[in-house]
Amino acid sequence: MRRLVAGELIKVRTTRTALGFGLAAVLLVLAGVLISILAGDPSTADDKRTALSFGSGVSTVLLLFGAVGATGEFRHRTLAPAVLIAPDRVRLFLARVAAYALTALLFAAFMLLVAFVVGIPLLSGRAGPGLTGGDYAEVAVGGVLATVLAAALGVAFGTLVRNQVGAVVGILVWITILESLIGLVSSDVVDELPGVLMGRVGQGGDDQMALAPATLLLLGWTVAFCVVAALLDRRRDVE
Repeated sequence: MRRLVAGELIKVRTTRTALGFGLAAVLLVLAGVLISILAGDPSTADDKRTALSFGSGVSTVLLLFGAVGATGEFRHRTLAPAVLIAPDRVRLFLARVAAYALTALLFAAFMLLVAFVVGIPLLSGRAGPGLTGGDYAEVAVGGVLATVLAAALGVAFGTLVRNQVGAVVGILVWITILESLIGLVSSDVVDELPGVLMGRVGQGGDDQMALAPATLLLLGWTVAFCVVAALLDRRRDVE
């Protein structure tokens, strides 16, 4: 299994896709922190936590990163050689999920560094209560978890859809439109959907749901999608 993960990591490292998504995520975090603090003028503890929450704003980017990476296997027809080396499709899928999750963890480290190095000095001079060590820890842990789980969920979704354009459009429509429409019908239901949960976990929890239960729900979605994707991919023909 370790060799399979290493092989998938080589694929991720040798393409420009990962670098592009990583740079985009870091730049979005930098812009989000600067805009939130300089233009938003946060004065409450919740506002300051939101300003530093690097994981909530870029979770969709990491979701797309995983989906584009998984669908690239089908688009560029690189799955067949991999299956010849590792015939167990489930192990190969899990190795791919692990590789993208580890890459997302690296992205999260850079985003955390940017958010805290830039954000904490800017927040120190703002009015209102300061953040505690627990606040910083929740934002950091939540951001890392949201980033990693979003990438893994993206790989599972991309494996299910296979078509790269379809996967990207499907994610954007679901996150930006469908969840909002569901929220108009039932606020209780939308609170447990993946897009909302990624944002909630990314900011370390909120007044409606703490970090731990939000993480468990998001983990449940990720595991469910991975199980379905692995079983379905195992039954499909390799092109």
